[in-house]
Amino acid sequence: MANVLQQALALLEDVTPLDTDCGNVCGGRCCRPSADSTGMLLLPGEETLLSDAGFSITPADGGHLLICNGSCRRERRPFACRVFPLFPYVGEDGIVRAVYDPRSFRLCPLTRNCAHVRLRRDFVRAVRMAGTRLMRDPACAAFLREQSREIDDISRLLPFLEKERPPIARRNLR
Repeated sequence: MANVLQQALALLEDVTPLDTDCGNVCGGRCCRPSADSTGMLLLPGEETLLSDAGFSITPADGGHLLICNGSCRRERRPFACRVFPLFPYVGEDGIVRAVYDPRSFRLCPLTRNCAHVRLRRDFVRAVRMAGTRLMRDPACAAFLREQSREIDDISRLLPFLEKERPPIARRNLR
């Protein structure tokens, strides 16, 4: 399991959403702790890989939650940070697609302006490939499916996102 997780993390090591530092667009909002910061849900087993990386990790519904202090060594970023603002969505057909995560909407201008900002193709591909790799592990596959159903629920509440999705997420998610 750790091997599959490490392989997925490695796929995302050197790719970023934009050709430039996307933190310059928003002042690094996704890396700054805030009063309403709830943290990132870790993949099953990821807490053991990050236990000595200087993050606060606490048990939470569905696994472990990582609370960021606002700075980290890039190579030690959790999966959620590496794929942000996308998520490897698992459709009912079992196919993994890279989609904008509607949970990033309040934080990330890339998500809010997704119709006008093109993400790097290698980043989108890496998110999808990492998700496909994680599907080889039963615990990670269950996690991705559960999070994908949560994305379905949120997307139904935010129908305006459906009209704004760029080609990477235009396929019917239901």
